[in-house]
Amino acid sequence: MESLLIGHGLQKGIDYDRETGRVKVSSKEVIPDFIFYKLNLACEVKLIKDKVRIGSAIDEINADIKSYMTKYSGIIFIVYDLGFIRDENEFISSFNKNEGIHCVVIKN
Repeated sequence: MESLLIGHGLQKGIDYDRETGRVKVSSKEVIPDFIFYKLNLACEVKLIKDKVRIGSAIDEINADIKSYMTKYSGIIFIVYDLGFIRDENEFISSFNKNEGIHCVVIKN
């Protein structure tokens, strides 16, 4: 992911940053994978490497939405699927109904 950003001419520390931008929720701190300063946007990358991971990724995305929306105006979730999500539209539809949230599944 970071190579893709650099390849498109974005500069770390100026256009985006990686694993910074802590968000404190109650007594817990969460850190997005990437933040885009100018867009006030957090980006999370999830890997689905088996069927069990689907459920935990959904739980993580729901928790991330609640946490990150307290600080950022938008969140992009990039879900990299190794072939275990049967229906991409079903997976992303409930997330994408939320304002400021965009979820995309990339199939391998």
